[in-house]
Amino acid sequence: MRRTLAGLLFGLAYACISLTIAGFLLQRTAFDPGQSSGAAHAVLADPAIRQALVDAIADSTAAQLGVDKATMRQTVATVAAHPAGAKLFEQVIHDAHAHLIGQQSGPVLITGAELVPIVRNEAAAKLPTVTVPVPRVAVLSFMRTTLKWLLPIMAIATLVFVGLGFAAHPERTALLKSLALGLFLIAILVALLGYVVPRFLIPALSNSPWAGVPARLADNSLPLLVGTELLLVGVGLALLASTGMMRKRQRWSTPVSTYRYNEERHWS
Repeated sequence: MRRTLAGLLFGLAYACISLTIAGFLLQRTAFDPGQSSGAAHAVLADPAIRQALVDAIADSTAAQLGVDKATMRQTVATVAAHPAGAKLFEQVIHDAHAHLIGQQSGPVLITGAELVPIVRNEAAAKLPTVTVPVPRVAVLSFMRTTLKWLLPIMAIATLVFVGLGFAAHPERTALLKSLALGLFLIAILVALLGYVVPRFLIPALSNSPWAGVPARLADNSLPLLVGTELLLVGVGLALLASTGMMRKRQRWSTPVSTYRYNEERHWS
């Protein structure tokens, strides 16, 4: 009974910590504009996002600067494609991501001073502020708000269930086995919430090219995710192997029943 209770408590703890870690990764890729601005070059590598930004700037400035729209698009696209030029768009990408997920209510703006190095024309400093059209996706706003209060609750629940599990005095072999299964669960949820959701599900929620920002962030953090997955699965397999060795050791160290020995002597 005690072993079953301890296993149940640790199972709940592993489920909570899995949701906590996976939710943190989802928050980092899909709901953190600071991450998108820091990865501006990776975000602008998306052709749809880059084209939307180029069109918004060129359509608003070309005629006022006396430049052909095609020429202006080419100039802005060249700047956006260069790693150093991508840094000029960090604030725009930050604001666009924040507006998309409902963190920022105001429009996404580019001032005249910010336009100068982008369009390569000093006269742009006197131009009116450019507004970049970015929609606000209500579903993403709801998901962001839910994660914000859900993660602390899951973290606290993890500590509570772990404490209760140890108080139930679990068997050592069963504890290691449940820990291995917990690591496998974490690996699955990390893959789902840390990559599959921001890479495929979130872009499908809106027709706007800006909905692809989380997908670019997920691709950008893919090496870290793969390393995490290999670590979790590797440690889980090692724990399963150690539990198998412990059971063999216990089987060989268990004394032969004296009752069975006496019975065999009596009949012989």
